[in-house]
Amino acid sequence: MYPELFTIGGITVYTYGVCVALGFFIALQYVIKYSSNTGISKNQFYDFFFYIIIAGIVGARLLYVLIEIKYFISNPLEIFQLWKGGLVYYGGFILAAAVAAVYLKAKKIQFPVIVDLLAPAIALGHFFGRIGCFFSGCCYGKECDSFIAVHHRYPTQLTEAFFNLVIFFILHKMNAAKHKPGLIFWTYLIMYPVLRFTVEFFRGDDRGMFFFGLSIGQVISLAIMAAASAVIILKYRKAYDKK
Repeated sequence: MYPELFTIGGITVYTYGVCVALGFFIALQYVIKYSSNTGISKNQFYDFFFYIIIAGIVGARLLYVLIEIKYFISNPLEIFQLWKGGLVYYGGFILAAAVAAVYLKAKKIQFPVIVDLLAPAIALGHFFGRIGCFFSGCCYGKECDSFIAVHHRYPTQLTEAFFNLVIFFILHKMNAAKHKPGLIFWTYLIMYPVLRFTVEFFRGDDRGMFFFGLSIGQVISLAIMAAASAVIILKYRKAYDKK
C-alpha cells in the first residue's frame, strides 16, 4: 500500500485524500460538460456542488464515526482527521441526496433531470475514491490465495473501482438515449447497491455491527435496491405502458 503520497515541510499529503479530491473534481467536470440541456448555469452548478460535496463528506464521516463510536469516544480529536481515511460512502450519499433535494426544490430546478446527470458522475468519482482506499489500505478483503489476490487478500477496493467504472459507462450511454427523467438515477440505485452487496462478502475489515450475517453496508444496499426497484416498477413501467 502507499498511504502517504509525499511530505513537504513536515506536511504529509495522503494518497487517499488526493484520490477523493480528484474524484470530486473529475465528477464536477463531467457534470459541467454535459449540463447544457439542464437549464442551469455553470456558476449555479458550482454552488450546487459546493453544498453536496460538504454534505457528502460530513455524512460519510458521520456514519463512519457512528460505526466506530467506541474508538472515537476514546480518541475524539481523530474525528476531524479526514485525510487519513474513514469515510462511509452510503452516509455521504444519503446526506448529499437530501441536501440536493432541498437545494433543487428551493431553486425550483427539476430534481429528476439533475440527478440523471449526477448518477454517472457519482460512479466516476467513486472509482477514484476506491483507488484511494486501495492505496490507503482500508476496505481490504479477506485472506485469499487466488491468483487475483493482492498481498494475499481479495482486491475488494480494486474490484469495486473497476465495476464503478463499468456502471459509469453504462449510465453515460443511457444519458445519450431518450428516457423518462429520473430513470438513470434510479437505475444507479439498483446497480451500485448490487455491486456493494456482493463485494461486502469478500471484505475482511471491521465494518461495525452485523444483522443476520449481513453488514450495515449490505442492509443499506438491500433497502436502497428495494426502494429503487419499487419506483421503477410503479412509476416508470406505468409511464412506458401508456405509450
